[in-house]
Amino acid sequence: MAPSLEAENDTGFSLNPSNSQKNESTDFQGYDHIHWYVGNAKQAVTYYVSRMGFELVAYRALDTGSRTTASYVIRNGSVTFVLTSPLKSSRQTDDPEAAALLLAISDHLDTHGDAVKDVAFQVDNVDEVYRHAIKNGGVGITPPHTEKDEFGSVRLATVKTYGETTHTLLQRDDYSGAFLPGYKVPKSTVDSLNKHLPPIYLEAVDHCVGNQDWNDMEAACQ
Repeated sequence: MAPSLEAENDTGFSLNPSNSQKNESTDFQGYDHIHWYVGNAKQAVTYYVSRMGFELVAYRALDTGSRTTASYVIRNGSVTFVLTSPLKSSRQTDDPEAAALLLAISDHLDTHGDAVKDVAFQVDNVDEVYRHAIKNGGVGITPPHTEKDEFGSVRLATVKTYGETTHTLLQRDDYSGAFLPGYKVPKSTVDSLNKHLPPIYLEAVDHCVGNQDWNDMEAACQ
């Protein structure tokens, strides 16, 4: 059975925090994961496993209850990628939210091919980092909310950055699952192909580059 997801109403969240909230941390702990939209997620997993030493650690697909997208979480060292593909077209669903997501993925693939959609960060306080971003001109995509399953809860929010790219902010201190609520551990996390290949060790993501259009660099920096 797929884990149930619960989204809490953020009635306590405010862009004008009280004095007791103003001193809360806006520190970043580092990269959490990098989320790609790809044409064939299962095929892309095979490439990263065989060529770059990744292992499949979690997934969300039809058999976990996801009827819209399939996502596979792969990891090598502290480098975590999420590879997502649509399971249908936007015309094949009556759910407006699902249709919007499917159309966004399709448009992203048409424009960029297999490409990064979201660069996610672990932060000390999602609410405070989100508030700070919005206060300084950031554009909110998804306000702070909590997702839960039997393994605990994760606090998340998403803001827009350059182009169509987004940044998701996460607090996962109270979560012990494989990745996020809604994801399941595969039956095997080690691909048999890796037994016959030399090991590849990746330690961490050093940096991500956001390419800017002609004469747009100064505006992006501001």
